[in-house]
Amino acid sequence: MKDLSYQKLKNSFLRPELQDRKLAYLLEDIKNLYTISRAGLESKVWTEEEVSAYTAFYLPTNARKFDFVLDQLDPSVREELSKCEVIDFGTGPGTYLYAFLNYFGGDHCGHLWGIDKERNMLLQAENIINAFFPQYISKLHLQKEREVPQSTCDRLLIFGNSCNEMNLSQIKEVINFYQPDFLLFLEPGVPTVFDLLMELRPWLIENDFDCDYPCPDMVRPCPVQQRVLAGKEDWCHQVWRGTHEPEIERLGQMAKLDRKSMAFIGHIYRKSGSKPKEISNKNTARFIRYLHETKHSFLWEVCLFHEEQLQIKTFEIPKKSMNKSATKDFKRVCVGQNFSFEVTKELGDGSWRVAVSLEPSP
Repeated sequence: MKDLSYQKLKNSFLRPELQDRKLAYLLEDIKNLYTISRAGLESKVWTEEEVSAYTAFYLPTNARKFDFVLDQLDPSVREELSKCEVIDFGTGPGTYLYAFLNYFGGDHCGHLWGIDKERNMLLQAENIINAFFPQYISKLHLQKEREVPQSTCDRLLIFGNSCNEMNLSQIKEVINFYQPDFLLFLEPGVPTVFDLLMELRPWLIENDFDCDYPCPDMVRPCPVQQRVLAGKEDWCHQVWRGTHEPEIERLGQMAKLDRKSMAFIGHIYRKSGSKPKEISNKNTARFIRYLHETKHSFLWEVCLFHEEQLQIKTFEIPKKSMNKSATKDFKRVCVGQNFSFEVTKELGDGSWRVAVSLEPSP
């Protein structure tokens, strides 16, 4: 994500005069509402002050999740997405409309639709796009109503922290309503959301969707789901790790919120209209769980396509194959990151010693 000017963000708030101490106080209340009490959440009406506080912290941090998922995609897929019309369902302050424009920049084909029931969120989204991307205001549409006109562009439908507030039939109904060419889910990294998306998957297959991330294939059984069905508590998710702008980190400290490590579930699907894709056997995998570090190596669980099925294996990654810079980079690896590898030795019990490149094969 390109650097975000926190002062520019503050100037776009519905209540730009709010000081950081007040924003932090409001953020603590918002955190309690969403993660502790949840009482009255469905009927809540957001005030201008609350919307401003939410925007100050959650817009710039949540946008990082969009960047992470897009970075894992094949460049040809990113090129297709850059030309899409975007519908952000439950847009809030325009988080993923902002993230989309910030990621791609330049001209793009379609219009931008933000759908939300909260009037103040829509007003805030308009302020955000007008402040950071005024050239797109003529293509921006923010509304409570669902209806959008037909377009000649492909359509990307985004569920950003919205499907976790919906049941399976409601999610299907929204997808049917908009008939998207691409689907992007950016949801809380919790088991209930993973289970929900696994329940949705057979319906997506029936409706000719294929998976671009995180799964190399969505017809063959998911090995994580197989663990769950066998009685083990597990779920597949991603973890973004990094730092934010200093002002945002300071605000998080004041509000007792740490988002330098964010667990989330990010999935992207495309309408294929064809048989399930063939999967190459090139050596690519995805980190799914950090195990531990020894004096000589890193140990990770990874998910990969092997012997005509999706499998989970343990990778032992020797440090001797890395210089100091590479070792430092490896300590910042994120759960969910794609990479390429070469097997140097099979160790038994599903474990391989490998050399890795953090840049996935083209």
